[in-house]
Amino acid sequence: MSSNRFVIIVLDGLRPDLVTPRRMPNLAAFRAEAAVLRGSRATYPTHTRVNKSGLGTGSTPNRHGIHFNMIAGGDLKPNGVLDVGNYLETKDIAGLQTAVPLGEVLAAGGKSMAVIHCGASGAPNLLNNRAAGRGQHFLSLAGSQFSSPELWARVEATLGAMPGPAGVALERSSFAVKALTQVLYPEFMPDVTVLWSDEPDKSLHVDGIDGPISAAALTHVDDLSGEVIAWWHSLGSDAPNLLFLSDHGHVETSGTIALGKLFAETNLPVTTDPTKPGALLLPFGSGGLYLRDKDQSVLEDIVLWMQAQDWCGNLLTAGGEVEGAIPGTFSSSLLSLDHPRAPDIFFQLKRMDAGTNSRAYGHCLNAGDKSPTGSSHGGLHEEELRTVFFAAGPDFREAHVSEAVGGMVDVAATILSTYGISQPETMVGRPLGGLLRGGTEPTDAHAPLETFTVRNGTFEQNLSVFRLQRRSVAHHGWVD
Repeated sequence: MSSNRFVIIVLDGLRPDLVTPRRMPNLAAFRAEAAVLRGSRATYPTHTRVNKSGLGTGSTPNRHGIHFNMIAGGDLKPNGVLDVGNYLETKDIAGLQTAVPLGEVLAAGGKSMAVIHCGASGAPNLLNNRAAGRGQHFLSLAGSQFSSPELWARVEATLGAMPGPAGVALERSSFAVKALTQVLYPEFMPDVTVLWSDEPDKSLHVDGIDGPISAAALTHVDDLSGEVIAWWHSLGSDAPNLLFLSDHGHVETSGTIALGKLFAETNLPVTTDPTKPGALLLPFGSGGLYLRDKDQSVLEDIVLWMQAQDWCGNLLTAGGEVEGAIPGTFSSSLLSLDHPRAPDIFFQLKRMDAGTNSRAYGHCLNAGDKSPTGSSHGGLHEEELRTVFFAAGPDFREAHVSEAVGGMVDVAATILSTYGISQPETMVGRPLGGLLRGGTEPTDAHAPLETFTVRNGTFEQNLSVFRLQRRSVAHHGWVD
């Protein structure tokens, strides 16, 4: 059993193939000396707040109940769409997540947890749900009003005012690192600290993987990583375990369609307005559709229409072990998505591989919710699913590469295992013992990659997946 602390740095949207000695020399050097989970993958849908919830609870959407950045409100927000990253919308919802948060388990075991977050006002609540009620600290760079008062007061006294919360602003993540190294860690000494940087994700959305804004963000993120690593080394024998993670990758955007308008032009009873009757469409590039007041026959009509469109990518509905209830769809349970809050259809616009249309990276259309350029995520392309997972420190092996299948969902269980704290039943992640000194890999570490195909007429879709003991991990999904 260990008493070592953990500092977790999440670099939102960082593809592992971008960590090269040329682009990101500091992080590449850290990786060479660290324990690396090369089989690390995001949870589908590869939305940020889905994967935040995975880190904060060690569970998957069928356990924690967060399927997108915004979800049909249901009982949480009747006749509305709930922005799960909005503090004012979610602060009073006791059951926002339906899995036990890591912070609660740590507190019961006599350990503390703190969060520093760049981005949405309510996102710290996804990383450590109900933290305020346990007296656990959190700092939201969306504003002091969204932060725990004591931590914010100490940060403001030391660093001054926070940068503005909107748009691409590299100084936000710089401020967050200073808050970690100059205030939170030395003054509060949390057992587990999570710092979530909104870069390089925000910049990647603007001009794509090789664009100049993204290049500047990658350099900036690497410089910050270098600062954190230097600070970590300066702590000597008291240094905590240090993890660098990402929550998803990116594919480039190669065009746009007006998805909501296309549905409106059909005779299907579908709306994007939650106050109106009909099945509710969340028109993201990887989104969902909720039947609400419509019956199952409508669902089949909608699926058949979508399968006839050349932009249609993978589709999932509730169903059996592999195939969904509607022909030509996969079962949502195959990807650990089945939950009372789940949409009746999970969909993504078609993803294309690198090399098509002279593209250097995988690419996709978006649904009119984002710019027709830049890059995106949310879907099942392998380039969206592969993530960064580098860990070093007193509890981790040095210069070790594991091919085990896992990811951010396993971090909570790994931390608890070092402390000798039992994980709750809702936590489906497992300790990544193969990365730990003297540890052993989980029994399902090298689960076989299985590829499934379902068809309906001329529509055919494919999904490669690792089925672990308590969850599934998507590897790649595509439509021919």
